[in-house]
Amino acid sequence: MQTLEPCLCGATDCPRCYPLNRRQAEVTERDRADALTDIVEEVMDYGRFPRRGRPQVDLYEFVAENLDTSFAFELVVAVLSTNKQVLQPRIERLYTQVEQMLKSHYADTDIVEELAQEIADASRE
Repeated sequence: MQTLEPCLCGATDCPRCYPLNRRQAEVTERDRADALTDIVEEVMDYGRFPRRGRPQVDLYEFVAENLDTSFAFELVVAVLSTNKQVLQPRIERLYTQVEQMLKSHYADTDIVEELAQEIADASRE
């Protein structure tokens, strides 16, 4: 069986040069929204994205760079106080605040676009 030699045209969509290259599925806004939600949930649950391997998003670094540090003093005071029920609403507000900050910060990034492409390709198959 004779194999075709590449034509060396340089086009990445050339079936002769790249016979295993599949066309990528079209990414929709829903794919992007799902990807952003997946990334933010993983960061909030595990402190990083991706969970394994080299992190592209690190929660510790993100909070250090983007959040006012006065929250730490409030949490320390709440922990040291005898009224532990005061701490729960503050934690929930802080969780929601960081989650929204992550969503707005990473909304139009390559990380989201790459994961959205994976989601679109997986749904096409």
